[in-house]
Amino acid sequence: MRRRIINLAGFALLLLIPVFLKSRPSFIGYINLAIIYAIAAEGLNLLIGVSGQISLGHAAFMAIGGYTSAILVMSLHVPSIVAIICGVIVSAFFGFIIGFPALRLKGFYLAIATMALGTAVTDIIRRLSITGGDQGLRNIPPIKIFNFSFSSEFSKYYLFLVLLILAVILIRNFLRGKGGMGLRAMRDSEFGAVSYGVNISYYKVLAFVISSALAGLAGALYAHSVSYLGPSNFGLALSIDFLAITIIGGLGTIGGPILGSVLWIIVPRLFGTRLESMATVIFGVILIIVVLTLPHGLYELIGKLNKLFRRTSQEQ
Repeated sequence: MRRRIINLAGFALLLLIPVFLKSRPSFIGYINLAIIYAIAAEGLNLLIGVSGQISLGHAAFMAIGGYTSAILVMSLHVPSIVAIICGVIVSAFFGFIIGFPALRLKGFYLAIATMALGTAVTDIIRRLSITGGDQGLRNIPPIKIFNFSFSSEFSKYYLFLVLLILAVILIRNFLRGKGGMGLRAMRDSEFGAVSYGVNISYYKVLAFVISSALAGLAGALYAHSVSYLGPSNFGLALSIDFLAITIIGGLGTIGGPILGSVLWIIVPRLFGTRLESMATVIFGVILIIVVLTLPHGLYELIGKLNKLFRRTSQEQ
């Protein structure tokens, strides 16, 4: 009962954030970006933290989803919601393709292969005229649903929040079922998983497909939110950022990528522009501290605080 009350209070707080920050729409924009990053990081966490597959090309799938959605809306005048779904499907398809090399590669070899994919995608984007080349795509229209345009940062916040919650619910239900058991068994021991009848090939490809689909969704939301896409936005640096966000939040946890994204995007902005310019350095230091003291990321700290709270309440 108490946990349900805490969850409802937290949900109410999320709904009231735009009210509290009504005079600072730019800060709401940073929160929206953190939500987008969280959706992408949830996919990478499923791939790395749950299935044990390493990827350094996660930003490439985000680029595929973003460019697919933007091109469909701007060139073919497809409704934005349909374009976003297409972006997710195309990203999942490329995840399906890259999942097959993962059947033979693992560890650093798989990391290099996915890094090469990211480099190839950005290079192709630079060479295509339909993507705007090095100049990118500008003036991408905002998302429209039933003639309602999500053009303000406040309206985008509620839309992105709903999509993040849906993504979390879907991932949680998936991990609680046979799929989650198969991915964890494969991560812990492939030979042991095979002996128990787990289809390793199927689950490796499935992990890449789901991870890529979530990255594609994040990329599409990013395109229609920022209204600009450029090949430099989706380079190796962004993939490394997602990897760091996932690790610092907590590998194998659902809430970890959200915590990592908030830390990476929001926290530096709370201390002004001077600290914001040193965000990478600060995040690197925090990452080292978390890895040394909290092997399971920031989510482990929340678990410890929750146990302490329960112990205190039982003593009272």
